Amino acid sequence: MESLAIKYRPHKFEDVVEQGSTVTILNNQLTTDSIKHCYLFCGGAGTGKTTCARIFANEVNNGKGTIIELDAASNNSVDDVRNIIEQAQTKPLEGKYKCFLIDECHALSNAGWQAFLKLIEEPPATAIFLFCTTDPQKIPKTIISRVQRYQFQRISTEGIINRLAYVLEAEGISTPTHDGQKAVEYIARIADGGMRDALTMLDKCLAYNEQLTLTNVMEALNLADYNKFIKLSTALFDKDTREIINIIEDIHSSGFDLKQFIKQYVEFLLDICKYNTCEDISYTQLPDTTEIDEFLDLVTTENLASDCLDLLDLILGIDREIKFSPNPKVYIESALLVGGRN
Repeated sequence: MESLAIKYRPHKFEDVVEQGSTVTILNNQLTTDSIKHCYLFCGGAGTGKTTCARIFANEVNNGKGTIIELDAASNNSVDDVRNIIEQAQTKPLEGKYKCFLIDECHALSNAGWQAFLKLIEEPPATAIFLFCTTDPQKIPKTIISRVQRYQFQRISTEGIINRLAYVLEAEGISTPTHDGQKAVEYIARIADGGMRDALTMLDKCLAYNEQLTLTNVMEALNLADYNKFIKLSTALFDKDTREIINIIEDIHSSGFDLKQFIKQYVEFLLDICKYNTCEDISYTQLPDTTEIDEFLDLVTTENLASDCLDLLDLILGIDREIKFSPNPKVYIESALLVGGRN
């Protein structure tokens, strides 16, 4: 069965979400026949770089011909580049241009880029090169100065919510309940601006249970146990050392990686501190649950904002110290016990 990310990948610029200026410029170039020969599409994962490159390549040839794609992450040698150079020297059998899409181009070797340099300086009249990358700083400056660069922005939470709602409607899945809407909003927030990630997570959640609820989403995605974070934070606020030990022992005995728990706890505390500062849960990746709401109310009413910052500082220190430790439990317990007394 086709995944939602593939099934609902845009096939025309009108369906691309929130890349306004880039899409406008590319459309204008197509309309006025002012096509450039070398493009560089930069931006975060899942923001539409490769999709727009394919749409552009398809439009420039009016749907004719085949896009020649190279995944530079696994085909990055100078021989792979020389193969493209050879193909670029011949005229296309169909369409006006031969379009080459080089994905994850930052992974190309230095020798590969050097081989590309002459071709990019003097590209064949019938060749278009579309480079896509999440890491443009790794591309040589000699290349950057010879391509037309476009920056793809992270997609807003609202933009992702609207697209997910469209996909759910197209799939015949209704989310009329408040909990269903909160589930969609939560997926959109934790996707961190990436539409592909949001659709992949939605796909996984629907495979777990077609009843889209916040609880089902958290279970399907195996997200952090926020209740443990709340219990540990409360114990540290109350200086309840016995409860602190109980919580760490419980996590350890369950087989969960303590290093991973601390990393997730840092993210939780950061979100709490961000909420204390901005009073807006949309700036965080916290689920909109009753337990989270009650904890946020507690922090606000008890004026614990400063304590949260101190706690974040403590846990950041623990995270740094246990990074390479073969037995993190000893250091975590020691640091939390000392921190719980101060």
